[in-house]
Amino acid sequence: MHNANIAVAMSKLILNVAPVTSSPEAKVSVGIQPYDKTTLDSLRQTHQRNYLIKRGGEDGNSILAIARKLGLATLGITTDEQTLSQAPWLLAPLAMDALADFFVQLHRPILKWRPLRVVSQRPINLFPQDAGLPPWLQRRVVLDFETRIIQADNRSKSVILACGVRTSNAIDANCVEIMQVGIPIIGRYVATRRNADGLGIRPSLKLAGRIVELRGSQLILDDHGDGPETLEASEAFLEPRNENLSWCLQHLLKHNTESVQHAAANLAAEYLSGPKRLELVGKTFDYLRSQPIELAPGVPLILGALAGSSQQSLPFLSEEIRKPYLVFDPSGTRTDSWNERGIDKNGPYDQRTFAPKQLRIAVLCQAAYEGQVDAFVAKFLDGMPDIKTGTGKWIRAPYEKGFIRRYALETPKIQTFTIPGTSAQDYVRASRQAIEAATNGGFEWNLAIVQIDKDFRELQDAENPYFATKVQFLKQRVPVQEITLDTMRFSDQQLVFALNNMSVATYAKIGGVPWLLKSHPTVAHELVIGIGSHTYSTSRLGASERVVGITTVFSSDGKYLLDDRTGAVPYEEYKTALLGSLTRSIESVRSVDNWRSTDAVRLIFHVFKQMADREAEAVGELVESLGLTQVKFAFLHVVDDHPFTIFDEQQPGIRKRDGLKGTYAPERGVTVRISDGESLLCMTGSRDMKLANQGMPQPALLRLHRCSTFRDMTYLTRQAFDFSCHSWRMFTPAPQPISIHYSELIARLLTGLRHVPGWDPDTMLGPVSRTRWFL
Repeated sequence: MHNANIAVAMSKLILNVAPVTSSPEAKVSVGIQPYDKTTLDSLRQTHQRNYLIKRGGEDGNSILAIARKLGLATLGITTDEQTLSQAPWLLAPLAMDALADFFVQLHRPILKWRPLRVVSQRPINLFPQDAGLPPWLQRRVVLDFETRIIQADNRSKSVILACGVRTSNAIDANCVEIMQVGIPIIGRYVATRRNADGLGIRPSLKLAGRIVELRGSQLILDDHGDGPETLEASEAFLEPRNENLSWCLQHLLKHNTESVQHAAANLAAEYLSGPKRLELVGKTFDYLRSQPIELAPGVPLILGALAGSSQQSLPFLSEEIRKPYLVFDPSGTRTDSWNERGIDKNGPYDQRTFAPKQLRIAVLCQAAYEGQVDAFVAKFLDGMPDIKTGTGKWIRAPYEKGFIRRYALETPKIQTFTIPGTSAQDYVRASRQAIEAATNGGFEWNLAIVQIDKDFRELQDAENPYFATKVQFLKQRVPVQEITLDTMRFSDQQLVFALNNMSVATYAKIGGVPWLLKSHPTVAHELVIGIGSHTYSTSRLGASERVVGITTVFSSDGKYLLDDRTGAVPYEEYKTALLGSLTRSIESVRSVDNWRSTDAVRLIFHVFKQMADREAEAVGELVESLGLTQVKFAFLHVVDDHPFTIFDEQQPGIRKRDGLKGTYAPERGVTVRISDGESLLCMTGSRDMKLANQGMPQPALLRLHRCSTFRDMTYLTRQAFDFSCHSWRMFTPAPQPISIHYSELIARLLTGLRHVPGWDPDTMLGPVSRTRWFL
């Protein structure tokens, strides 16, 4: 599966975390009483400023209380003395409470409690001071603080504090004040303020609905969910979303809007860049270390150095995983670590067996753009050999061969069907004309290329021409490749990369196998099950539905293969569907590869959420019922939202026309072990960033479930990285392992198709489910 995996030698990696400790002998008195939710809520409401109140004890059956101010009595039936150095479950929340109190005393605006979000002291506002904007309209740099308990390989536990940097918008005027300065609010969503329980935290916002009418001092709302239909304008606030911020700027600044937004975006990019972000994190920790912050009376908060900043700082294991080998022929002799180079040199994996070589392609486009679409399709099929990119030794023609020669195909037979308008009905009629032409001609289409508008994405699924077209063709087992006018109008230097990615996705959609991922020889048979989700709602406050997609990858004959069947189900049904999919996959693979009941089997789950213990146990019970006795499991949660950032001080950045990109960004494949069951993995590196103002790419956090019986985090992290290099959707690396990435694509598309009149879910039970139709 890998070239040799090498340790990071030419890097200096620093994490945005510092260890949290107190004096070694520090003890606190803990009041203990039996747990009861009503009692817990009441204690927090009454004593939250003076005590740490939390649920704890064995199996969470106690309420724990620690006085945070001098002279306060112990709350509880019994009392226990705890040494904080041996009680990380108390040290972590005490540190957060102490930091919150500290910032409140400094009168620093606190926007959120978990994570603790504090407005940075400088810059106060990213908008230029001379822009003439009111003080209630701001874009600010904020700091997020979050504690984590980590566990070392020797099972010892400690506490770390992470400091993240991001930007946050503020629209602190109510709707009366907003209208007074000439900003219209009809059609905008508004929210009401909720108090923050007296902790010194700014009031949070609760979405109320969309304004459809002004009636005196009242706002008339729709899409208000279970809330009231009317709201006093003085109690309503615009959500500080980017679109509302831009809306206010447009009406306040008129012609200067673009220049002010550009200036703020550039300043934000500077503060979110690697060097400035690391400087701000470092200065913040330096400042906090210099302050007398107490966890409890006489118990100091002690912060160590940033992890990786010195030889004495918190140690961590790191590695740079090399790109995996991809296989371009069934014998396994033609391999390459670069997908594009490998396929141009060797051709696709299945070039000797793929059929038909001469495709029949239906092209559907709006009549007004027929000529442009025709020229675009010609470039797609025949290539653009004269367009070169790069400089010096890196000069190359990315789309020299075109779709036909790259994938060893013959000149296709093409027929164009024009669409008179832009409605879903217009697209359906053109689709039916194409299908009827194939029926009358006694042939089947192998591919439909459909021109759409980018604006179609803003439509409801049932009215979206793209989904309507896909429904018509999928029922006939015809994959669909969409193209937008925006893509067609790219400059040639941009277009070659778009065509590159379109070519590999299209070949996979029509049933081709561009390449396979080489697997590492193991004694155990292995199945990798990916679970991703998509949430759909027709309105902001209406009911939403969550759909879960399931993808299965298995190892066979030294290569990873994608299971033929793909599907998605409502979230409520996903547990049953997962067990059913797992049963079918195991039975299928064990039959083909002649598994014995005593063979070692490894099941690895890549999931979008933390699995419940009962879900993990259900998998074990299922496998036991199938008669497999030597099975190990790994449940790996791929976490997007977490507080960690990795800096590489040896990465000077890559120069682009718009400046340096990726300064201090680690290379793709860098991984850092946080604890025995958590790793950070960089699936986007400095070279993968498009623009200089994109800031720092965030790593994914891989978290191993406690019920996992296979616990080799090094193996699991390397495998997750390899799977991110195996996407057939584009040549550039995927932001996630394909196990999850494909599952999310399936869930998103099937959700859209389900809302289109005439869609038959049984379509996915047929042969089309065995193609990569979702790419």
